[in-house]
Amino acid sequence: MTKVRYQVFAMNFVACLINYGDRIALSVAAPFILAEFHFSPALWGVILSAFFWTYSPFSLFGGFMVDRIGVRKAYTVCMLVWSLTIPLTASAWSAGSLIVARLLFGAGEGPQAPISTKLTANWFPMRQTSTMLNLAQAGTTIGPIIATPLVVWASTTIGWRPTFVVLGALGLLWCAVWWFVARDRPAGHPRSDAAERAYVVADHEVVPGETAAAPRFWALLRTPFVLALAIAFFAYSWVLFMFLTWYPTYLVDARGVSKAELGGIATIPWVAATAGLITGGFVADRLVKRTGSFVRPRKWMIVVSLIAVAVCFGPSPFVRSPSLAIALVCVAIFFLLASYQYQALIVTLVPASHRGRLAGVIQMCSTLAGILAPIVTGAVVESTGSYTSAFLIGGVLSVIGALAVVALVKDKTRLDIRSPEHEAVRSPSVNRLSD
Repeated sequence: MTKVRYQVFAMNFVACLINYGDRIALSVAAPFILAEFHFSPALWGVILSAFFWTYSPFSLFGGFMVDRIGVRKAYTVCMLVWSLTIPLTASAWSAGSLIVARLLFGAGEGPQAPISTKLTANWFPMRQTSTMLNLAQAGTTIGPIIATPLVVWASTTIGWRPTFVVLGALGLLWCAVWWFVARDRPAGHPRSDAAERAYVVADHEVVPGETAAAPRFWALLRTPFVLALAIAFFAYSWVLFMFLTWYPTYLVDARGVSKAELGGIATIPWVAATAGLITGGFVADRLVKRTGSFVRPRKWMIVVSLIAVAVCFGPSPFVRSPSLAIALVCVAIFFLLASYQYQALIVTLVPASHRGRLAGVIQMCSTLAGILAPIVTGAVVESTGSYTSAFLIGGVLSVIGALAVVALVKDKTRLDIRSPEHEAVRSPSVNRLSD
């Protein structure tokens, strides 16, 4: 059996790595940019938030786009746009010009998550969805691990402006390789053999793209599980984007970390995030195999993890020891990323013809937190002179997200998926929406 699926996965992983490396660059370079422009915390919060003003609606657009034109073309368009727009940050001369640059960059990156979800659904068995989605998503945490010290170093040595030009060039290189490596699914790839194609679709309930018995998009949009996943993903993203946009500045302002130390210390929670993503994916799919349910393990992974986030993230500012406070944030970020089962549940519960757009819907809802979290955090810091309330808001939202999933995501149906890995997996005809 050929292994072409892992080459496609590798390209998805690298795209996720570039995605977050590019995305955190502004936050990491913040001390250098603020030293030049002297923006207030509230105005800087607006600048950080601007990325998500377009990222959010373009997440939904990306879901429709990938369902319409396929993974290969959609990913190419997405990467080209964000790689050609991130260098515009280098030419900024005011708050307004920075906001425009971030709006264009957000539009480019917005479609990436639903495209990645659709790619995973097309190229891997359903019983491996959490593992492969989370391994790809680990690129979004390894990206900051690599990018944080490099952006600090580059901003110190060549300046923060040239750094953004270099980041754009990496994306253009990826596009050239991707076009030759990828196809929409195994059936359309000349180097994927019949055994690999059969293995991938063995536990898919219907042939990808088959829509005869599929509920309509608007009917799916009104189902309780979509609302629950949107609320929980919003809570996840609030904590993530607050951390993503404000944590480096918090370390400098509130914990006394020097700019020279920032590259190393700000990287530590991203190591915990990577471990959480990988662990969460493997554990969820292991439990899928053990319990026979595609839904229950992923549901409770979200619930338990978000509660752990609330316990660790909210109280962390009250800890006097900087080392212990960072350790608490690391634990919180570990569980936050372990909860990344949202898109895996979309793959499980939604017919193939609508996965991209439903993935885009919950991604759009989650990124509304990206719009609000930086602004609210900036306003809280400016009005109170402290980050404490901002951390507490993240903890409260995490509890709300966990409760929504408990109440609205049902796990009644048990699917028989216990057959050996290389055999066809029997998937009885069930109504996905009743799981």
